[in-house]
Amino acid sequence: MLHEQEVLKLIAGGENSYVEFKEDTVDNKKLAKEIIALSNHRGGYLLLGVDDAGKVSGIARNDNEERMVNICSDLIKPVINPAYYEMSIEGKRIGVVEIDNGCNKPYYMEDKAAKTNRYYMRYGSTTREVKHRDELQRLFQASQNIHYEIIPASYAKPETLDEYEIKEYLKNNRSGIELTEENKLNLFQSLELITFADNQYRPTIAGLLLFGKDRVTKYLPQAEIMCVKVSGTHITDEKENLKFFERNVFDNFKDAVSFFYLYNRQSFVIEGVKRIDFYDYPEKAFREILANAIIHRDYTIAGTGITVWIYDDRIEIKSPGGLPNTITVEKMKVGIKYHRNPVLAQYFFDANMVERAGQGIPKSNRWLKENGNPALGIKEGEHEVVVTMYKRGKIA
Repeated sequence: MLHEQEVLKLIAGGENSYVEFKEDTVDNKKLAKEIIALSNHRGGYLLLGVDDAGKVSGIARNDNEERMVNICSDLIKPVINPAYYEMSIEGKRIGVVEIDNGCNKPYYMEDKAAKTNRYYMRYGSTTREVKHRDELQRLFQASQNIHYEIIPASYAKPETLDEYEIKEYLKNNRSGIELTEENKLNLFQSLELITFADNQYRPTIAGLLLFGKDRVTKYLPQAEIMCVKVSGTHITDEKENLKFFERNVFDNFKDAVSFFYLYNRQSFVIEGVKRIDFYDYPEKAFREILANAIIHRDYTIAGTGITVWIYDDRIEIKSPGGLPNTITVEKMKVGIKYHRNPVLAQYFFDANMVERAGQGIPKSNRWLKENGNPALGIKEGEHEVVVTMYKRGKIA
């Protein structure tokens, strides 16, 4: 329950992705839309009795608590139970609806006349109906009821997958599984590399990302990794080197690590008669953070790829998409495991390219500390997660 000063602060801050103002004359369906949108996002507050400009108008109705219960049980599916309470602000009574980050996403409102379900999402300070296919996929993926990585990749065919690389992977990481011409399709399905859709076999998103031939970005622009070396400490400084890696994620990972090698300077100190070598950054930590960016990014976002920015004082690895449902930066730091893309995660783990689930961040911080680097900086934005490695000897 918020206190008066906290509510005043919300009002002063205006509407945003977590806060919505409404007068109590608004109809129930409009209120339902706002509650659905906030639940499908990260939760938030609906202040009843405050107009769009942030002016406190107050509420006249005395049945708003019952009204909220009816809206949330009759109009919203699945049913949600937000907290409702009232308080006096500027001498006027307002209602506060506290909406949790929904754990049964996606929430929707039935449109019986149109015989369809209507989904709503929060975009900044506005609520919009989700209509586009990729937005719906993102919303369902947030619910963890489906995983985008196992849907078919449009236009790609099974021949797009590199059979030689799959054979090598199985030989090195999953002993006892033999790929033959006779068992190929069944085995690829079991491995979730292909799926049967629209009366034909197609690679899954995961299959194409992991074992696609040649330029995978032709089918999946999301596979791209961009690496940039900046001569300075600001994004507007001169770009010394810029590379785009557009193959499958295993190859892109190796290419990005090779790019990192070019700028990971080696130094040494003499202690007594002993020479101690060290690098600006521990390679193990870079590999872990990059691999985590690949396996946890939101692949429903097609307009941008993972980016690696190497500055003179730090490295920033940016992964498209916010954190998955219920995961916070604090939970990541203490090793709470999560999988947005469990198929990708399993393949990377089998290949010994990542630590076991939940251990990547804690272990990376340990490796950084042993090398004399500050702890990782982790920042979540609306549309990306940024993990920063600070150079040895720098203060974060």
